[in-house]
Amino acid sequence: MNKFSTVIGQRLLSYLLAFSFITALAAFAFILKGDYERSLSGYDQSVVQIRNSYQKSISYSLWNFDYRQIEAQLLGILNFPGVVYVFIENEDEVLHSAGDAYSHTDQHFNFPLDYESAGQAYHLGNLHISIDHTQLHNEIKQKALNILAIQFVKTFSIAVFILFIVHRIITRRLAQMADWAKKFHLNNLDTPLTTDHSSDSADEITMVVDAVNDMRYRLQQDLSLQEKSRREIEHVKEQLSIAINNAAIGFCTYHVNLDQFIGNAHFASQFGITEYELENLPHPMDALLGRIAGPDAVQQRERINKLLLGRLNRVQDSFEVRNFRDEQRFLDITLQITRYEDTRPRQILICVTDRTSESLALAKARDLAVSLENKVTQRTEELYNEQQRARAMIRQLEHELDRTQNQEQMAQQKKINELLLRQLSGACGDSPETEGRSLNAIREYLAVSASDARESVNLTSCVKHWFEENPPTAIDYELKLPFSLIIEENPDLLGFLFKHLIINEPAIQLSQALSITLRLAGDTVEFTADYQLQKELPPADESYQDISELCQQILAMRFSGHLNSEQIDEHTLRKRYTMAMRNL
Repeated sequence: MNKFSTVIGQRLLSYLLAFSFITALAAFAFILKGDYERSLSGYDQSVVQIRNSYQKSISYSLWNFDYRQIEAQLLGILNFPGVVYVFIENEDEVLHSAGDAYSHTDQHFNFPLDYESAGQAYHLGNLHISIDHTQLHNEIKQKALNILAIQFVKTFSIAVFILFIVHRIITRRLAQMADWAKKFHLNNLDTPLTTDHSSDSADEITMVVDAVNDMRYRLQQDLSLQEKSRREIEHVKEQLSIAINNAAIGFCTYHVNLDQFIGNAHFASQFGITEYELENLPHPMDALLGRIAGPDAVQQRERINKLLLGRLNRVQDSFEVRNFRDEQRFLDITLQITRYEDTRPRQILICVTDRTSESLALAKARDLAVSLENKVTQRTEELYNEQQRARAMIRQLEHELDRTQNQEQMAQQKKINELLLRQLSGACGDSPETEGRSLNAIREYLAVSASDARESVNLTSCVKHWFEENPPTAIDYELKLPFSLIIEENPDLLGFLFKHLIINEPAIQLSQALSITLRLAGDTVEFTADYQLQKELPPADESYQDISELCQQILAMRFSGHLNSEQIDEHTLRKRYTMAMRNL
């Protein structure tokens, strides 16, 4: 057993013995207390038994003066556990006794001895019992010694056995793990951690061993990846160096203590000198600051001076410089402090990208943009002037259109007025029937025009209503109407036109059938009436022609519509009039 396992074994053994001693002491005290209390309870029960068994019999023996019986009874009481002395006294006089009167006494009991004869009770004396606990104490001590001896042997045996098991299962394997850990090194990761464990079941130490081996395996993988990454980084550095050379990026390191530039060929060429001239350039940073030009030169020099003093860590900007050949260059320059010494910059990395071509192209683009913007502004002004002239022309055309519409309405109204005047002037020479029909139509139109109130009208319902008010007699008629057709118009004016153009048509008197169709054709409402004639239609009289002309003028002026009547065949007359929806 090595030192490592001995320390653990000693600690384990001491902990087990201490814990066992404490628990055994507590259990021992509990057991002894219980035994002592049970023994005391047994003494009390013995006293009760003596009183119940001997009190009356001793009283009877005293009454009869049976001394032998009394002596036997007292000896019987001495046989009870703990009783060392018993005696009978009366008025402080010992009558009978048994046992050692000088023995140690822990408890003392006395009982009265009375006898009843002829209904009268006689006090014969008192029975005294002395009890000694010495035997009880000796038994308790002996039992305590036996329990302590047995508990010590048992605890020590179990501790030794557990110590042996711990050594076999834990400490020996921990020692093997410690030996492996002492030999562990990153260059020696191929040796796995193993312990002498014969059982097939995995325990906590086996789990630790597996975890350590997994860690060893991951370390192997990490080291492999690290080595692979190192090789990749070296390869990337080579590629980056090639890319920098191909991209014409200038790199330079400024050593403050040496006051020297060390840069690549691109950096030197961007400032119009060679690498040798760059490295031997006196006070190179002052020379660089003196080459900065442009409108922001003062601010840019101030920022670089703050960087040289350590107040700024990095400066990046677009610089306009004049190189050592006095050529204008536009460079993107980044200055980054890479090393400090006593809070002051010791080494500064300078990266330069030549943007001269891009800057010149951008300047040309800005000039072109300004030129284009001027042209766009000029063209916008021309278009605005043309738009103003077009708006003036549109307003002029709108005025002319309004004037033309007014003239047309005035012409149509003039025709209606001439028609009305002609009807009124010639009314005296016409027949009474013709005169009445024309005047009634004119009067009806004037009444409708006087109360010209527009409202929502369902033409389908109106046509049905008009036929119900003036149904044609002795003729079959068919209505081909849509489900609904809503317009905004004066219903009385619509009824006037339908009545005089459809219902009062002279051809209806000569027809055997009538078919009326109402439909919406595009943006036009169209009424069509087909009259099936029984015989040839005679020429219409002059009054109906005047009413028809009045209706046609109303259609043209009010609804932008027209009236058409045509003979389809010798038995069919079709009459159609339309109304534009924009007027409804």
